[in-house]
Amino acid sequence: VAGKDEEALRTAMRQLHATIGSFRNSTGKRTYVILAGDFNRHDQLWGGDDVTGRRQGEAGPIIDLMDEHGLLSLLPRGTKTWEGPGGESTIDLTLASAQLADEMVHCGIYPTEHGSDHRAIQAEFDLAMPERTAEPRLLFKNAPWNAIRERVKEKLSPLPWDGDVQTQTDRLMDVVLDAIHDLVPRAKPSPYAKRWWTTDLTKLRRTYTFWRNLARARRRAGQRIDSLEDRAKESGKEYHDAIKRQKKTHWDDFLADGTNI
Repeated sequence: VAGKDEEALRTAMRQLHATIGSFRNSTGKRTYVILAGDFNRHDQLWGGDDVTGRRQGEAGPIIDLMDEHGLLSLLPRGTKTWEGPGGESTIDLTLASAQLADEMVHCGIYPTEHGSDHRAIQAEFDLAMPERTAEPRLLFKNAPWNAIRERVKEKLSPLPWDGDVQTQTDRLMDVVLDAIHDLVPRAKPSPYAKRWWTTDLTKLRRTYTFWRNLARARRRAGQRIDSLEDRAKESGKEYHDAIKRQKKTHWDDFLADGTNI
């Protein structure tokens, strides 16, 4: 929501009100509602005692929406969700219906940073969900090809090479596939896995997080160091540029494989 724009705030709240009402009326049964985003307004209800009296009241339409639909703020009061040169504040909200809030296990700042001035928020709920099974994938990029070649050579040597071409092909494929399934490591199944992610990106993320946290600690201590700020920005740019390149490479490789189309 745009800051210092009362009409933009009221318009957004009207749209949310209509969406929630339409969703609840269409299901005919109890529904959970969760809203999360940059609401860009301050209030002591979620910002804590750091919110000045001058800012108090600017979030009235948000609180009206919460009252209308029985929504609660999940973040601990006073949690800082945004950081800029001028300080920190709580303007990113996670609101949920009371029934869903009762099932909450944890809601707080996500520990991994990716370079935004807004912190990601992680909420965990204890809900009974249908179990999702994921088929383990073979990690061919980590395959021990030398060992696979030796296994294939060993298994092929005692086999007879009589019969027609199809029979010989079937024998060869059986040996190769057995070696692959026995020796190629498998990825840990996860519904959240990014197939384009690499260990190099993990290293760049850790490097960026280190320099950013160091620069932040200095700022909070009133000891801003320009060279440290520059190093944090450089490492952040290197990290995000690497993500863009890797995503593009992964997509190009995917399209180049005819079996994917």
